[in-house]
Amino acid sequence: MDEIRNFEIYLRYEKGLSENTIENYLRDVNQFLSFFKGDLKKITRHDLYDFFSYLHEYFNYEISTYLRKISSLKLFTKFLLKNGKIYEDPFLKFEVPKREKSIPDVLSVNDILKILNSPEINKDIGLRDRAILELLYATGIRVSELVNLTVNDYDSSMGIIKVIGKRKKERIVPLYYEAIKFLNDYLKKVRVKFNRKNVIFLFLSKNGNKLTRQFIWQMIKKYALKAGLSKDVYPHLFRHSFATHLLENGADLRSIQTMLGHSDISTTQIYINVSMKKIKEEYFKRHPRGN
Repeated sequence: MDEIRNFEIYLRYEKGLSENTIENYLRDVNQFLSFFKGDLKKITRHDLYDFFSYLHEYFNYEISTYLRKISSLKLFTKFLLKNGKIYEDPFLKFEVPKREKSIPDVLSVNDILKILNSPEINKDIGLRDRAILELLYATGIRVSELVNLTVNDYDSSMGIIKVIGKRKKERIVPLYYEAIKFLNDYLKKVRVKFNRKNVIFLFLSKNGNKLTRQFIWQMIKKYALKAGLSKDVYPHLFRHSFATHLLENGADLRSIQTMLGHSDISTTQIYINVSMKKIKEEYFKRHPRGN
């Protein structure tokens, strides 16, 4: 790619960086481009959020490495902007994600229901999108896992979905009735129309192509806006909400760990903090001496 070669020249001769630093910056940028696989002119801050969420989920980077990757991409996008390859800085209004295990944001059950009810299920696209949204909330599945699901991963008779997670680790997650209903409706009424190319992926575009992570991000944002939510809603919020709502309703931590595909239960324990945060908010809101 010409942009990468030119960026390397820029780093070496204009910025005067060391060979080791140049090597690291180029590796970071190439990692993003391997993930993004889109038109550079169309990079948005949502693509960056998606990328850093992916890094957070799949890699155990030190904080220094994580922050360097942000610096690498900032420098790369400024270089593209300077040379007229992009027309808007995607890092504008971009809040750097925290690598440490901070308390994640979650959606309320009411907000989730508003989003779930937003697609027009009397239309093919709407029915497909409703099935996707129901599956996200039913399983806490990662977006990268969702777009790679095949028709063979879904067992309607058992009401379960097989998920292949990081390091090819397989897990089985049960589905609630509404998720099963909309998945079955999508398969019978929509996927048979969309599957013009005879592919095995579960969710398809109307042209018969596999859906992308970027598409799922944009779809969720569209329905969140339609539902009247003012906060920035992104796919991983469904995962956080899935785990938190289960915990709040009495599910044990080990079961949630299994369904999320966490190898270390300490990763799952963060949702205890989410529940405690909500309890404290309710306490100070409701207690006569709390105000």
